[in-house]
Amino acid sequence: MEYLEKLNTNQTEAALWDEGPMLVLAGPGSGKTKTLTSRVARLIAQSEGESFRILCLTFTRKAAAEMRERLLKLVPNAKERVLLTTFHSFATDILRQHGSYFGFSPDFEILEESERIGLVKSILDKKEDEFTRFVSAERTLTAVDFLFRNVTPDEKVPTLLKDQEVGQQLKVLFSCYKELLKQQNCLDYGAILYFCEALLRERPRISKQLRTVYRFVCIDEFQDTNVAQYRILRALAPEKNANVFIVGDDDQVIYQWNGASPTRVKELEQHYDLTTIQLPENYRCPPEVVALANALIVHNDERSVDRKPLLSMKVSSGADSIELLSFENDQKEAQGIAEHVKARIAGGARASDIVILARATKLLERVQKELEAVSIPSHIQRRKSKFESAPLRFITSALKLALVRSDDDLASNVMKALSDCVEQDSNEEDLASFSVQLNGDQLEALGALVANSTGVPQPLRQAVTVLVRGNYAKFIQESLTYFDSVENASRDGGDEQYAEYSSERTVWRSIIREIGGEDDAYSLSLGQFLQEIALANKTPDAPSNSVRCLTIHSSKGLEFLHVYLVGMAEDQLPSFQAKKTGDNTREMQEERRNCFVAITRTMKSLSLSYANTYNGWRKPPSRFLFEMKLMGKSK
Repeated sequence: MEYLEKLNTNQTEAALWDEGPMLVLAGPGSGKTKTLTSRVARLIAQSEGESFRILCLTFTRKAAAEMRERLLKLVPNAKERVLLTTFHSFATDILRQHGSYFGFSPDFEILEESERIGLVKSILDKKEDEFTRFVSAERTLTAVDFLFRNVTPDEKVPTLLKDQEVGQQLKVLFSCYKELLKQQNCLDYGAILYFCEALLRERPRISKQLRTVYRFVCIDEFQDTNVAQYRILRALAPEKNANVFIVGDDDQVIYQWNGASPTRVKELEQHYDLTTIQLPENYRCPPEVVALANALIVHNDERSVDRKPLLSMKVSSGADSIELLSFENDQKEAQGIAEHVKARIAGGARASDIVILARATKLLERVQKELEAVSIPSHIQRRKSKFESAPLRFITSALKLALVRSDDDLASNVMKALSDCVEQDSNEEDLASFSVQLNGDQLEALGALVANSTGVPQPLRQAVTVLVRGNYAKFIQESLTYFDSVENASRDGGDEQYAEYSSERTVWRSIIREIGGEDDAYSLSLGQFLQEIALANKTPDAPSNSVRCLTIHSSKGLEFLHVYLVGMAEDQLPSFQAKKTGDNTREMQEERRNCFVAITRTMKSLSLSYANTYNGWRKPPSRFLFEMKLMGKSK
């Protein structure tokens, strides 16, 4: 039984769990993914010949792909028995099959942020007299997102706000926004979960059918669920003795702004006859860091009852694994951290083994500037929701046009991207002229225009012809082959339109791998493929030779040999906003969990730093330094 090898006692008990509801409280570095994967592998291996399936839901496609690869190594035939995916991909699949209940066809589009803003602006502009209290489309969308993730019924919207006039206007706008999504056959991230939850609740026959298919439901990173996701789980497994296997850690709830809550574990206990197993063993951090984490998190009272402290499974190296650095001001702090990192690399550490963490990006930018001054490559991760290089903009916009064929805006996007890729003299007016001759079919018009354009290279002309004929997979492969060759040839030329192509090409490969590889990805319908691309994170990985600079939120789930946590001062960590709410509020407890998550990324050394002044204002050291007993008693 290879799937049970190298598991400790608690992990083995969890992996051997058969039926009924189980909660695995898994601390950082406790091997939770290995435990979950081992249990799924065992269920499959011990039920050969049976037809039931297992549903495993997590939060990122990368995590789902990694778990899938681990599982297939343990049980090669697991692919047909397990659906291992994200909440959003699962909900999207359900709406593809049953979204007609709300008026959605299976090829619905998933909107990008700019498209969502445009949709709200169209509502505000059309009914300007009705929505007098809305400042901007962006702020309005923040409210809409809140209503989606909390599954707020229209009639309850006005009760959420003290100002009844604003509440009533928000109710009307929310209803208009949902109706416009239906009319235009499109959804955004929040709407996917909202409509999926509504479907499972209003059409219990569908929920019952899913329960018949999926005998076991597993949830990873449960602490990150919002109300909509939790209700989807409840619809899939409503019985108190349901076969739910839930892995989470209420000490790592740091996404309250996105609907997560440390009280969600308590909701589980209300709805299910839970058996709880704890995984307190920490295999990642030095014992000294584990001691800090335990001393810190015990100050939170929003924790599961009888929560065991983390248990270090590493032997102390004898070296000083923890260092506290203090500086006169924030500028000196950034300079000092850069010099410290430089010395560490000179001592043999690799840049990729080092991470700089901070509560806010502003501090990271200061450190990055000083790292640059001492010739240390560094990278601040900034989330991207869409491709920005001309080649991938051309491919994705052409695919969208192939799906709808007659859309002026999409046609304009295709022509703009094509013009950025190659030197050709055709324009939108030329495309429109061809489109008129072809009864408004913009895709056919694109094919005709490209075929007559001497500025478009033959390989790209051939790729477009293939797309017009309906073979989107071959179009992608031929287009990428051409763009790869151009990028390789012009690597030293500094072509601006190809500046982001190399990193985005790597992202594209990762997305295809996350979908299941080229065979699985390109066998999807075009609409389904575009939905998967829309759901994917487009953020490139850091260059392999650089020090990573991450916010604490971005670091969750990662680990590094050497961790620097900067800005350990009041109003930085904890944040000014949390301090305003009081000493033991839910906001302050989340700040403490932020610090807990940050320090437990450490595999070898942890360096914490603070300055006496930030932006010219004197700030005392963070209360968390005192709670971890790194400093004496606070005043």
